[in-house]
Amino acid sequence: MKPFTLIVSAIVLLLCLGLLPSATAQADMIGTQDALQQGGDHARIDAFLRQSEVEKQLRAMGVDAATARVRAQALTPAEAAQLVQKMDAMPAGGRIDQTDFIIILLVVILVAILL
Repeated sequence: MKPFTLIVSAIVLLLCLGLLPSATAQADMIGTQDALQQGGDHARIDAFLRQSEVEKQLRAMGVDAATARVRAQALTPAEAAQLVQKMDAMPAGGRIDQTDFIIILLVVILVAILL
């Protein structure tokens, strides 16, 4: 009786495992425009962080500019797009409001902490 119970238990276990829902992967192609947009956002952020005035402000706040650039490259495409939108809303003429600068810096630091 014991071997019969063992075989039935094994069959029931295999059937239960076979009935478990399996997750399917969704892979979609991204368009050239989307790929260029994502790369362009990171390039704009990097160019912004390379400006001498921005680097000076980062140093004044105790943040290494190279580290900030590396952390900015780790932003997701959505975060990078949001940051670029914020940069586009900044006043023209190369000067940013202290509040805008702090928000941009906080986003970069938060990403660094999360990574």
